Formats: sequence, structure tokens, C-alpha cells
Amino acid sequence: MQSGIVTVMLANLGKAGHQVALARLDDTSSIRRVMSTLVASKIRTTGIHWVGGVENALPGKTSEATLALEPGRYVLVCEYPDDDGHAHVSKGMIRPLIVVKGSSSSDTMLPAARATIHLSDYRIDVSLPLVAAPQRVRVQNDGPHRHHLTVGRVVGRATLADIDKWDGKSLPAPLEDIGAGAAVLDPGQASVITLDLKAGRYLLACVLSDTADAKPHYLLGMEKLLIVR
Repeated sequence: MQSGIVTVMLANLGKAGHQVALARLDDTSSIRRVMSTLVASKIRTTGIHWVGGVENALPGKTSEATLALEPGRYVLVCEYPDDDGHAHVSKGMIRPLIVVKGSSSSDTMLPAARATIHLSDYRIDVSLPLVAAPQRVRVQNDGPHRHHLTVGRVVGRATLADIDKWDGKSLPAPLEDIGAGAAVLDPGQASVITLDLKAGRYLLACVLSDTADAKPHYLLGMEKLLIVR
């Protein structure tokens, strides 16, 4: 694959939700060591740089994200958990990718977007109201920590408190998975995604943690309710 602006499309042919997150490796990091670290579900803070990707594609559906890729060595990863609690990466959903230098005319600017979603420590800001239609949205990490974006449709009259205390399994669910979002971004990184929204209420959130024993970011303020018309 050549460097520059790349659109990654994930076609989910499985029976569960999947993602594809891209991470660029430092020159000192071996692909084998990074792959074994990710499979072991350890938090790696050096040697790997998350540049975005497709956060979620529902079974039988496709989702895409547009990224700016530099030349280098990458890994493609799905870190979604299976029903047994193990991440898909531990079951083989990881592979290396080499990005070579593109032509001198290769574009390095992400495509224009209707709105920008700013991720920071610890809040989510949206530059313009999102609308009930397909729209390109830029997702940008302005904070000093890694962040990602999940997007779910709020069901019925569920409140933020209902969602925060939900265990992710109990029914009725207060949140509907719509197969949208932006995969992990290191500080300063950005990607462009397409959100095809219907009228209703939506929750934007980051569920990452800074360390294994830290609170997830949404409990620190990185969750936002939106009304889409």
C-alpha cells in the first residue's frame, strides 16, 4: 500500500461486530513483539502509534474511515471482545501491513468534512450540529492521551445515568449499536468517517482507559448526548 490519504473499508462477513484499527510501529519495534503484546491484551505505551481506522462494522455491513498514512510498518487489529471475554486479536485478528512511500503528488490532506468532533481530556466537543443524513465527520484527538469514538443511538427515554450503569448485556438495552465510530487515535491524529444518522438521540463516548486499573474515559467526562434532527 502507498502512503498518503487512504480509505479503509471493513466488510464484516462474521456473526459479531468487528473493527480494524491501524497502528504504526517504531523502527525499534518488531512486528512479532508488538503482535504478541497486543494478543496478551497488555497496554503498550511505546513503540506503537495508533492512527485510526474503522471502530465498528455490524455483521453483514460495511464501514469505512479515511486516514493519512506515513510510510512504515503497521499492524491491523480487531480488539473487540468475544462472548468469552477474550479480544478478537487473541484469536488471530491481527496482521502486518507495509506502507511504502507514494508519489510526490500523493495527497496528504484529509477530505473536507461537515463537522469536526474534538476529543480531549476528558471531553467531547462537536463543531456543528449533526443532521439526519449521511455526512462526513472529522474525528480529531486534541488531548495528550489516546482516544477513540463510539456512537450509539439512545433507546426510548433512557438517560445518561441508565447508560452508565448498563452492563452491556441486560435487556432492554438503553443503547443501540449502529456500527459507527472512529478507532483509536494517538494525540494529534485525525480521521474522517461517514455517519449515516436518523432523527433521534445519540451518545458519543470514549471507553478507553489510561491504564489497566484506571476509570474509563466516559466516566471522567468523555460522553456526550446529541439530538439529531
